[in-house]
Amino acid sequence: MAWQLQPTAATTSTCFRTSSSPAATVRCSSSSPTPPARRSANYAPSSWDYDSLIMLSLNNRGHANQVGPDGNFDKLKAGVGERLAAASGGVADQAAMLRLVDTVQRLGVAYHFEEEIATILSSIHRKPHRCNGDDVGSEALRFRLLRESGFPVAFHKESLENLRHVSKSYQTSALVKDDVKALLSLYEASYLAFGGEETLDEARAFCAKALRKMLPTIDPHSRRGVVHALNLPLHWRSTRLEARWFIDHYARDTSNSDPLLLRFAVMDFNNVQGVHQQELARLARWWKETSLVGKLGFARDRLMECFHYSNGIVWEPNHGDCREVLAKVANLIVQLDDVYDVYGTIDELVLFTEAIGRWEESPSERLPEYMQALYSVMYNTSGEVAESIMKQHGCDTRSLLRKAWHDMAKSFLVEAKWHHGNHRPTLHEYLKNGSVSSSAPLLLQHAFPLLSMEEKLTSKSLGKVGSYPRLVQSASLIFRLCNDSATHSDELERGDAPSSIAIHMSENRSREKESRKAMEDLTMDTWKSINEDAFKHCKFPRPFAKACVNLARISHCVKLKEKRALAEKETGFAYQVQRQKLISSLPNTFDIIFLIYQSRQRSVLAKHELVDRIIDRSPKIVDKGEIEEQLRLLQEFVPEWISEKAALSGDVLCCIDTALSQSEIRQRLQGVE
Repeated sequence: MAWQLQPTAATTSTCFRTSSSPAATVRCSSSSPTPPARRSANYAPSSWDYDSLIMLSLNNRGHANQVGPDGNFDKLKAGVGERLAAASGGVADQAAMLRLVDTVQRLGVAYHFEEEIATILSSIHRKPHRCNGDDVGSEALRFRLLRESGFPVAFHKESLENLRHVSKSYQTSALVKDDVKALLSLYEASYLAFGGEETLDEARAFCAKALRKMLPTIDPHSRRGVVHALNLPLHWRSTRLEARWFIDHYARDTSNSDPLLLRFAVMDFNNVQGVHQQELARLARWWKETSLVGKLGFARDRLMECFHYSNGIVWEPNHGDCREVLAKVANLIVQLDDVYDVYGTIDELVLFTEAIGRWEESPSERLPEYMQALYSVMYNTSGEVAESIMKQHGCDTRSLLRKAWHDMAKSFLVEAKWHHGNHRPTLHEYLKNGSVSSSAPLLLQHAFPLLSMEEKLTSKSLGKVGSYPRLVQSASLIFRLCNDSATHSDELERGDAPSSIAIHMSENRSREKESRKAMEDLTMDTWKSINEDAFKHCKFPRPFAKACVNLARISHCVKLKEKRALAEKETGFAYQVQRQKLISSLPNTFDIIFLIYQSRQRSVLAKHELVDRIIDRSPKIVDKGEIEEQLRLLQEFVPEWISEKAALSGDVLCCIDTALSQSEIRQRLQGVE
């Protein structure tokens, strides 16, 4: 959408925009002979009803103590703890221990069992480890879990060579399910690479190519996991969003999932979501009380998106104070960005930047009314954070937060001058300034004192995080690159200042595809720096280092839609071929199922029992995943005949309506395309 100049009229004493319509007239001081022309991005209003969000706090009281059908939350938690304790006691073999830890982490409940998991990983790390060419998947999983927990560990090149050999054998024989798991495990592990680890770079490229090639022949459940990983690797995914996806994925694997883990994960996810909803209700109330939506009618109203982003940085329920602060600050950053990027004149922006630099309660500059309103909320919000930290730690953070706001405002001003002066910066200039204007440093500098509860805050530690250490810079650069990748095309249409992709195209006279590839390579190199600073020689408390990593992860969400579309384009045809093959065999599968239920004289069977009985009656079908996919298709095409429900035991039950006509159902399935 192109930028549009709005008509102006000189009528009132202060600059503001009325909010009566999207094309509202801008009114400026009658003393100004030439009213400034202002741009409009024509942003859509928020689709969220804040009054309804505020009601969430009333609807979710007591939600955190939810009780399940098999007992209360504490009982399930104790059961999971016993699983981990048994593993740490040496009852399970190393591969089983690794799988258990990985499952607990991916289900999003590891924060309950940090000590137990640390004990297991320490035990695994202490044991002499020899490269086992027969179990590359476990080797890669061991490497990934230990490295992410900060243990010194390396990946052996022999494992990659063995996997190359296995993959080559796929040309002449069927690939077994464990080989796919090994490729996927090594692919995921490769994203934990440090700079210079060429073996992992080779592994990433090799595994990705092999997995894409094998997609048409992989069973449906495994294929879903592979496509998910190729779309975006686990290490780059938001932890909270990944937990929601993995809970569903894990539940579908009925033959391998642990009902206890699954029930606990579902209950915990809902409990934590209840906590988040209460926070969101408080944020909605705060946002309404600021009245900035009416005073800054030109700006985006994106409170929900900002909470989603802050939730990606710190999601654990015990970090609620930090999460709410980050959501408030992120929302104010959106407003400030639109002041600099859309509405303010250069003269106004210079005055505004100077006022932020002095950080006085009542700025001496004669700021327009809309700027005064925003400045007041910014000042008060950071002031409340500083006051809270002073009470808890006895440490003054006002200077740190003032500098953080001023640095970001200065970076916004630089970009505004570039735009108004039609100046095209070099890629180096753009990225150096863009790492600050991305807003990531400001968010992380607010988060640092709120996440350092177990360590004493000092002026030295505050100075270290305020000096833009490499970990903060790298996370910020990821944010900038991801945002540019997602918004490049739209920004070109609107006539915005050029993105990193556009600048690279101009400097190198390259095509967009080539420049995108160059920025993807830079993203990979930047992630290697993050890995080193977070997992190899971390200089910060673990919660803050984790927040930096998570900020980079949630940044990938803005470009995930684009990557998903690309992945679907690459894999969609192969999947459609497989889907059509399964659909064509549905009538025969239907007949088998009908006879199974008829012989049992029942209308309900456990899903795992039904799958086993179908395989017994179908010698040509040996893959349980194929049967499960056919059951899913039957529920899609004849939902009135077959459905699934959960039993109190955790089993999935398949139910059919025996009253329906067999011939009629079969005829309908024969007509499916």
